[in-house]
Amino acid sequence: MPTFLTSLLTAASAMMLGPTGTWDLRAGDQTLFRIEIKEEPGGPVATWDRPERFQTNGEIFSHIEGRTIRRQTRNIRVVNSDFEISFDDPGSGPTILRLHAVDTDHAELSFQGAPFEPFPLVKAQAGAPPLGPWDSGRSYVPTVSHSTNAEMTAIFDADQADRQSPDIDWSAIGPVDNRRRIRTKQLLDAGTLQSGDDYYHAAFVFQHGNEADDYLLAHLLATIAVARGRPDAVWIASATLDRYLQAIGKPQILGTQYAIPENGPVTQEPYDRALISDAMRKALRVPSLEEQEQRLRAYGEKASTPHKP
Repeated sequence: MPTFLTSLLTAASAMMLGPTGTWDLRAGDQTLFRIEIKEEPGGPVATWDRPERFQTNGEIFSHIEGRTIRRQTRNIRVVNSDFEISFDDPGSGPTILRLHAVDTDHAELSFQGAPFEPFPLVKAQAGAPPLGPWDSGRSYVPTVSHSTNAEMTAIFDADQADRQSPDIDWSAIGPVDNRRRIRTKQLLDAGTLQSGDDYYHAAFVFQHGNEADDYLLAHLLATIAVARGRPDAVWIASATLDRYLQAIGKPQILGTQYAIPENGPVTQEPYDRALISDAMRKALRVPSLEEQEQRLRAYGEKASTPHKP
């Protein structure tokens, strides 16, 4: 076989090893981009369906306006089994995209020259609806799928199980909590925790720490959990912020912490009630000041009730 023909066949074969097929960038029930790469007699062709106008900071897409436009190109090259695709952009330089296949159903999309993490793509289903319509006043967050770490889940389950007994031996649980924090920190440092569930679980583990830095780390972990699809983690983010403030000698600002001393009234003090409005408390899944007063009285009544022998 002539050398030049062998080279052509090898290049064509390499081209097909890339992420061919149809890929969607999803945001909940909406499709933001659809990219299709298919083989044609003249070589592979890429099409890109996208909104006419949009803005992105790498985390969200906003100001999506206009119709769906389609760009097409044969300017495709293989770079380490990825596809680098150049689309002409009227009025400016070309837009260069890079597609990396993660597995048969998932890929990643990068914009060359943009300081963004790759966007997650999923293989489009047969008969998938067209793009749009979009709400120009809404922000769209790309759907990201992260696997949950089984060991982190087991650590969290054990942490919670130790707190179910009505008669908790804190002297025994303290050292176990410390070992759980050490192992969780190792998992975090190794980059093996990825999902919202992982960060939610890790936040609870560090909330049960003893130092201000434990509570601060728990607050940050809960914040990441919210960003990765666990909106219920906003409460643990609130509680750990209050706990951190108390640990550094500052008043809490949300009212999540109640001190129940052996001798003396139940208290939330020190507590700066004026900094945060009840509307903000509601957004953070924290009871209003009135509800907190009711809870404070209930805790006080329970604490003052003599225990039956």
